[in-house]
Amino acid sequence: MSKTWNVTTSALAFAAVAGASGAAFGNADVIAKSKDPANVVMPNYTYNGWNYSALDQINLTNIKNLGVAWTLQIGILDSHEASPLVVGDTMYIASPKPNYVYALDLTKQGVIKWEFRPTMDVALATSQTCCGAQTRALYYAENKIFYATLDGQVIGLDAKSGEQLWRTVGTDITRYEGMAGNGIVAGKLFIGGNEGGEGGARGKVHAYNIDTGRQMWTMYNMGPSNEVGIGPRFNRNYFGHSQANPALDTWVGDSWKRGGGTSWGYFTFDPDLNMFYYSTGNCGPWNPDYRRPWGQVELDAKGALMTYHSNFCASQMARDATTGELIWAYNITPQDMWDLDEPLNTPLVDITVNGQVRKVALKAARNGWFHAWDRATGKLVSEPWMHTFADFTKGYDWERGTPLYDIDRMAFTDVADRRRYTQADPRGGEGKPDNYTGTEITWCPGIAARNWQNDTYNPQTGWKYVSTDNSCQTQVVIKGDYVPGQGYTLRRNAGGAAEPARDLAGQVTTTPGSLKAMDPVGRRIAVQRDWAVANQTPVSSTAGGFLLQGGNDQGVLRAMNARTLETVWEFRTGSRWNQSPITYMHNNKQYIAVIASSAAANTAVAANAAANDANRYRRSGTTLYVFKLPG
Repeated sequence: MSKTWNVTTSALAFAAVAGASGAAFGNADVIAKSKDPANVVMPNYTYNGWNYSALDQINLTNIKNLGVAWTLQIGILDSHEASPLVVGDTMYIASPKPNYVYALDLTKQGVIKWEFRPTMDVALATSQTCCGAQTRALYYAENKIFYATLDGQVIGLDAKSGEQLWRTVGTDITRYEGMAGNGIVAGKLFIGGNEGGEGGARGKVHAYNIDTGRQMWTMYNMGPSNEVGIGPRFNRNYFGHSQANPALDTWVGDSWKRGGGTSWGYFTFDPDLNMFYYSTGNCGPWNPDYRRPWGQVELDAKGALMTYHSNFCASQMARDATTGELIWAYNITPQDMWDLDEPLNTPLVDITVNGQVRKVALKAARNGWFHAWDRATGKLVSEPWMHTFADFTKGYDWERGTPLYDIDRMAFTDVADRRRYTQADPRGGEGKPDNYTGTEITWCPGIAARNWQNDTYNPQTGWKYVSTDNSCQTQVVIKGDYVPGQGYTLRRNAGGAAEPARDLAGQVTTTPGSLKAMDPVGRRIAVQRDWAVANQTPVSSTAGGFLLQGGNDQGVLRAMNARTLETVWEFRTGSRWNQSPITYMHNNKQYIAVIASSAAANTAVAANAAANDANRYRRSGTTLYVFKLPG
């Protein structure tokens, strides 16, 4: 089937860029402003999540002339991950903790119009959240700015004055539950998620009226069907959906109450179907014995997991944007025990299959497999394929909708339980640690074939561009109790010799990661650029024929040819990168904007350090750079 696909890139593709082709349910102001590529009203530009701009004034011919228009020192030394918004004469930016919002005057080279500082306990928010504790998004609609703070406040601001219009508390920060800020404006609702799966939070999405801040509904990602939104509209496509309550009956006891599966990745939205799409975080805890009968695993002869799938953590979700009802779900990594969570974007693409236009949702998943679903029904439209080496699987049963597991890579708390299934000892030889237990497991792609960083779909090439990671890892799962407000992973690194990285063929490699152009039609890697130093950063693309990506390896912002990935322009900032660059139009001139940033960590560089040591090229700092062509 896949050989007959063609990506639709003409009028249909333009309609998808705009986020509407007769949209019945999207917010009218968002749709109207998104049609004009001069504006940037949400992360990834448009409802379809392509992170692609239709602007082409800057292109492969003239980008070599790109220079700095102006800069702004933001002053908060931390990882800035929320891309700027631009509407008319104003740019809006958000900082990580303490989550300030700035409105910048584009007619005056970024002079600050107003600044909003929420009331929040930054120390508490930082201690009760995981992994850098960042904020990743702002949203614009109807002269308002919407965002969520790390400690779980959902706030609506007047876009002209910065006045707080409303404030609602959406999560309980004292129980390790915060918000990364990701969501979507659909109709008259701002829909957001939560984070905190590492502390036993239960994943959810929640919706607020954009005029009043009133909470309209909350839907969880696991638990009883009425709390998850599973009703007669739910498509029971796969084997793991056969239970009466598939998001409850696939868990032991009440383990679903602490099941993780939080919603801290980017959201996309199809206004014609009135459905929004997001994926969920790791299962909680990582130790699967707390989510299944202790020490028991049931695989069929091919390796398909038969029971206790832990629906729906590490999963893809699709819901009705008005009611929150779950329309379909897909468990990407059933019974996830490897932190293969899915805080990833889900681009929505129209393709032609056997002469018929199909609406497809794409996911280059963190578990190393590439998926394409019919976005109305959730059924796979082709067999998933491996984009990054994944040896915890032996293949894929795509009709059943599940990876096939290698029992040697599955976790057990007690060695006696493990020995009933396998005699493998991944840490029993030369790399054996001093505290060897016999329950160590080693797997690729470690905890991430990729991570949250924005990817991009480019309709000119028909490719999806993704930053990938070649790491492998060894871990041991351990016993422990759930304590509200504390970590709840129940795992540790195994120690011993480091596991080498592996390339797509499974061979040992010194390449830590790559930028890959993934062809969803041909089910292949079309082209890739390998990095000598890790460079897992967001990537965006434009109609000018190039990609934009920060280079942590050399402290630069790069533009690359979208077809070859060769560098066509580079600007050295001497900093790290965690943000997706944007491009916008102001006074008929195209600009590129991005914040170069990092937390205050500066490793000393010795004279004899390696020539490609990334610390030679980057120091801490937080600077907004705006670029333009001469004239």
